[in-house]
Amino acid sequence: MWKQLFDAPWPDQHDLPEVVRQRAEQRIRAYWSWLVAPLIIAEILLWATANLRSIPYATAYAVPPLLISVALVLGWLPRPRVLLLMGMVGLFALHGILIKGLGGVTAISFVLPYTLASLTLAGRQRVVVQLCCVVFFWFNLFYEVVGQVPGLRPPSYILVSYNILLATMIFQGLRFLSRLAIELNTNYASDEVTRRSQQFLARVSHELRTPLNSVLGFAKMLRRGQNFTEPQQQYLQQIVEEGEQLNRLVSDLLDSAQLASGKLTLHPAPCDVNTICLAVTQELRTLVKPTVTMSTDFAADLPTATADPLRLRQIVRNLLVNAIKYTPAGRIEIATAMRRNQLEISVADTGPGIPEEQQALVFVPFVKLDKRSAGVGLGLDICMQLARLHGGTIRLISAVGQGSTFTLELPLHTNTETDRQP
Repeated sequence: MWKQLFDAPWPDQHDLPEVVRQRAEQRIRAYWSWLVAPLIIAEILLWATANLRSIPYATAYAVPPLLISVALVLGWLPRPRVLLLMGMVGLFALHGILIKGLGGVTAISFVLPYTLASLTLAGRQRVVVQLCCVVFFWFNLFYEVVGQVPGLRPPSYILVSYNILLATMIFQGLRFLSRLAIELNTNYASDEVTRRSQQFLARVSHELRTPLNSVLGFAKMLRRGQNFTEPQQQYLQQIVEEGEQLNRLVSDLLDSAQLASGKLTLHPAPCDVNTICLAVTQELRTLVKPTVTMSTDFAADLPTATADPLRLRQIVRNLLVNAIKYTPAGRIEIATAMRRNQLEISVADTGPGIPEEQQALVFVPFVKLDKRSAGVGLGLDICMQLARLHGGTIRLISAVGQGSTFTLELPLHTNTETDRQP
């Protein structure tokens, strides 16, 4: 009732999530010097003006910039969140006590440490700092009203300058904090939605995989029988093909969810890159259209790579499947090479190519540039994330009407300097 009656500031009732507080602290530290340094310079100029004009107690006007300089130094310390905010409260209070006529604007200035505490602190620490802000807010207002207290009484032009400086700092600080709060809350909400959706995808994918594998197993067993007519054999073959396509989709969804949550781990081992690429090429050769020629160009002296063989095969397979899917006629080539102390696996095709303005979108999850093809747009995103987990990346070079080349770059890790592939 009293809180609603006076509409006064009170400590917040809830803490922000830890990840939001950490991000806020990083951004505030980066902005802190830009906020405080101009105020220090301006107050030094006012001190110099007081000395030039021979204002009484002119030396005392050096105290405000010293106080703000202390606040600046506190903001540079490693993790002084409570120390910094309590120091700000005390320094702003001293401003209002030292100079008569600043009580009102210094009282408003406590909204800065109050808001900073809300963004960076939690629990008892946040409540203590915000409660101190509330207490000093009222103290500075009442102190300004009481006329018979000691303090500097500067000329009106000095007093107005101090009020403008503090008001400007408060305005800039609150403007920054309001934008920061909106940005952090938006990012946190987006991350939380993504995390929950990935968890949902992981659960759904896991629940679908078991019955799907059973359907595929029974369909393959039935396909071995001899008592089916030709149409029935075709139906069984279609069941198997569609089931395998759905199984790959479920696997992609599960991999995407694990990559997004950071739960997918690699199992590095020595890998023969040429052998893996050759096996994938032979596996997918039957999918190549009659009007397309698929060739290989493997370097003979590649060192043994240290990578997860299963995931490396998955990357190469996804890149080659994409090339086969989007090349109606022409040529597809898979090549390996050693350049700049890193292994390269490139898949080049003579397909339609990708416009330059759309090339960055091919690695975005659930984005499909060709709506007519099957899939949900996860393959290349998974490839890029797996490449980054290996410490590498994937480069794309493409031109409309000429084709595309996807190049997987992996850092070289060898067991010995002479460890080479045969």
